[in-house]
Amino acid sequence: MPIATNPNFQLHQVSRLLRCQKTQRYFTGDSWSHASDEAKNYNCEIDAVRGCVQNNLRDVELVLRAPGGFTDIFCTPVR
Repeated sequence: MPIATNPNFQLHQVSRLLRCQKTQRYFTGDSWSHASDEAKNYNCEIDAVRGCVQNNLRDVELVLRAPGGFTDIFCTPVR
């Protein structure tokens, strides 16, 4: 069942990751990895933006990933 129509789906289950637009690697909190399961998962979008500023990240996008880890719900440039 699609997420939008699933009454059991909860937004807090969504992973919020930062991905480099050029290399497609994920930010781990102190380095970069091709593995999304090693990426830092931010609690909310504001925390992700704060992470960009604190770590001076450029050319990154915010990725919202569905539970299960293989499908991006949404991704957009952040900074």
